[in-house]
Amino acid sequence: MSDTTVVTVGVDGSAPSLAALDWAARYANARHVSLEVLVAVGWPGERPLYGGYRLAELKDAARVDGRTTLDRVLARVRAAVPTLPVEGRISDEPAVRALLDAATFSELVVVGCRGLDPAVGVVLGSVSTAVSAHADCPVVVVRADRRPGPDAPVVVGIAGSDHDSATLEAAFAEADRWGAPLIVAHAWSDVTLLGVFGAAVAPSWIEARDHADVLVTRQVSEWRTKYPGVQVRTVMEREQPARMLLSLSSDAGLVVVGSHGRGGFAGMVLGSVARRLVHHADAPVLVVR
Repeated sequence: MSDTTVVTVGVDGSAPSLAALDWAARYANARHVSLEVLVAVGWPGERPLYGGYRLAELKDAARVDGRTTLDRVLARVRAAVPTLPVEGRISDEPAVRALLDAATFSELVVVGCRGLDPAVGVVLGSVSTAVSAHADCPVVVVRADRRPGPDAPVVVGIAGSDHDSATLEAAFAEADRWGAPLIVAHAWSDVTLLGVFGAAVAPSWIEARDHADVLVTRQVSEWRTKYPGVQVRTVMEREQPARMLLSLSSDAGLVVVGSHGRGGFAGMVLGSVARRLVHHADAPVLVVR
């Protein structure tokens, strides 16, 4: 697709990817934009043999499986949203590279996430993590097929830095688009007051809280003016940011967070808050870079 207003969703046939597919179809339909369904069948590495099978044979089999998957999911979308313009594409690239390439012409990339294996603590959602950290466009990560109620808010976490402007802009736009209330969340300190000196509240804590209140009010006021129809509530707590947002995600329709990780695959770090939300939030997570 060459249309710049296109949403791309990566699908591999797994339950999380089907949840991502359904979410992306609803989003694209509401936005009146096109949907591209991408099935990546690339094989990592270039060793000639894998367990006795030639790489070329495995690639051919992967293309056949990919076509079967693509036909099935396209039928799923067309049955659910008959009026939505949707096309499918099979890429011979590995999933991460295919999705990052698609991000250069997409308004949004949507992926599923398998989260963490609780038995061994292994990150299974490496594709969603890598795409969230490096895509040229915003990325939504969907963990489960969860349809919130009509009053479910959009939740946005801000850190009180220059990076917050893009995150707030995306959050206000989504809340306005869906007619949803917006919760702006800020953790004014992630350090507990309980320690070797007890729980007394020192003046510095009060000053920090008051400073955060002024900062958040100033940052939000600009976007209130631009989106006067959005109902806004601010939540400020002395809490770890990720834990605060995870708690709010239980009732949210969407969580918006900025990514402040490092670039380059060798040292790729999706911001710690964004990474925890991607793998654990109950709601879909929109990562804004």
